[in-house]
Amino acid sequence: MAKMTIMLPDNLADYVARRVASGRYSSAGAYLAELVLKDQNHRKLDDDELRDIVRQAEESGISDRRIADILLETKAKLRDINL
Repeated sequence: MAKMTIMLPDNLADYVARRVASGRYSSAGAYLAELVLKDQNHRKLDDDELRDIVRQAEESGISDRRIADILLETKAKLRDINL
């Protein structure tokens, strides 16, 4: 196991201390380890989602629509939902 030293602003250090004091975590390190694992899982989902989008795009083939038409359609959809 690797040892790390981190510095946090007082308000964040107090928050970590409260989370440990709640009894859910045995130490600040355990709390931070869980945060890192959650971040890794979130990032993995993002990467997997992107790979799926690319796969679907490749499988859909080449479109016969022009880029200008796609842009106009997208702008119209965004206007319809007030973006």
